[in-house]
Amino acid sequence: MLLASLIDAGANAQAIQEILNLIPKHYSRCKSVILKTEDVHTHGFRACGINLEISEEEDETSANQFTTSTEQIIKNSKLSQRASDFALGSIRALVEVESQLHGTDVNETHLHEAGSADTLADVLGVAAAADSLKLFEGEIVSTPIAVGGGHVKFSHGTLSIPAPAVMEIVRRNRIPILGGPEEIELATPTGVCMLANLAKEYTTVYPGMIAERVGYGSGKAMLISSPNFLRVAIGTRIETASKAKESVHMLETNLDDLSGEILSHALQSLIEAGAKDAWITSGLFKKNRPGHVLHVLCEPQDTEKLSKIMIEETGTLGVRQQSWQRLTLSREVQSVKVEISSRTFEIRIKLARDENGNIVRVKPEFDDIRMIAKETGLPARKVEREVSIQISRKYEK
Repeated sequence: MLLASLIDAGANAQAIQEILNLIPKHYSRCKSVILKTEDVHTHGFRACGINLEISEEEDETSANQFTTSTEQIIKNSKLSQRASDFALGSIRALVEVESQLHGTDVNETHLHEAGSADTLADVLGVAAAADSLKLFEGEIVSTPIAVGGGHVKFSHGTLSIPAPAVMEIVRRNRIPILGGPEEIELATPTGVCMLANLAKEYTTVYPGMIAERVGYGSGKAMLISSPNFLRVAIGTRIETASKAKESVHMLETNLDDLSGEILSHALQSLIEAGAKDAWITSGLFKKNRPGHVLHVLCEPQDTEKLSKIMIEETGTLGVRQQSWQRLTLSREVQSVKVEISSRTFEIRIKLARDENGNIVRVKPEFDDIRMIAKETGLPARKVEREVSIQISRKYEK
């Protein structure tokens, strides 16, 4: 349903099929995966439905093989780093929960339903779909999960809903759930693992936003009283300066024995892992030893993950943590077209607004400036100057 809703919202179906084609090449029990979409109607509403035509051998799969196959597929794909992290994080979360519930070590765990090629297709397909929509560049917010009710039958017998794996995933990630609204399974372990690795915030009401794209993904079951679809809304968050007060955490560590290359790699790894900002300053430590201080600004819920990366990438023995409050202007990202060297390019721009909604700053994304410079052969500074002139004309009062 999540994959279908993203396709309905405009995700690139070809990019999704490309990564699905990699599954048979790196997962031996799978022979082919073909994605087909169709318009379906549920309780009078149109939605996108998908069929994954999968040819595979019915067999158990070791957790290690399943994770290794995922890693190989990602390595040979065109997924961005954040999309790759999402896909691998989802599969690892699923494997770890299955291992815990069965009381076995991950190295000894065998998967039944969870080890099907359908699971890989769901996770990798969503990764490619979200990547094509550039969702990993923004915030992903979810309402509480409706888990359904009643009982479900699977390889280990009949159990009450939510299934044990679903319950463990939501417990680990502090995801809010709601029973109902029907006596049927509405949340699967794979779906909840994906949501746990996608959403950074859960809310009972939609955040203030300007919706630009909406997608509806249909489920297979016909519900009695409700349309069975999942809705995705993609847009720009609306905030004013008076509402933009937020809590952030500052992580810091002193480093006096690392090369510039390792420092640079650590900085980039933290940014790619979701840090709001990261930077390095020079310092003079005990015994007059020169060194550097690595600073990371992050969401409170990302503190543990990013602290672990700081330790792993730098070898530091400790990370300091502080809780800060900060005020920010309302910011949004828009796409605009510019003319450079008689060619049209679409670039992203960041707009900052004051508490009255007036635009106070417009700045193009430098990655897009670099791309235009590379394609036209022009110096980046000239491209930036020309782009700035064009967007200032567009947004001047």
